[in-house]
Amino acid sequence: MIRRAVLLAAALCAAGIAHAADGLSGTYQPAGDAGAAFPADAQLVVRAEGRGWLAMFRGEGLALLPLSAMEQHGLFPDIGPEARLQCAYSRAFLFCRVSPGTAFPDKNFTSTTGYFTALSDNGIFEMRRVD
Repeated sequence: MIRRAVLLAAALCAAGIAHAADGLSGTYQPAGDAGAAFPADAQLVVRAEGRGWLAMFRGEGLALLPLSAMEQHGLFPDIGPEARLQCAYSRAFLFCRVSPGTAFPDKNFTSTTGYFTALSDNGIFEMRRVD
């Protein structure tokens, strides 16, 4: 009985740490030139949920699922492991974290904040974490 309680406590603790250190959860706003493409009060809230995240933007919620390393490499072939790229996708957009200063030469984009979103019809937009 005590063994089960200890295992359950360890599992809950590990889950909490994994969600806290997931790298994507947070509150974001458009940064730099990206601000002109969004409403002035635009804010993206991303929270760990289940096996992915829930993204809330102006009252709309979308599930974000993690991209595998192979899928990320297919989208961003020039980005090496040192960039610590982590991406999640929904039916509407892609949201990523990367080491600040990482250049995406084939996309003509450099992430200065370390966070960006990509919309299929509008390109890549720099985001900044505000929490």
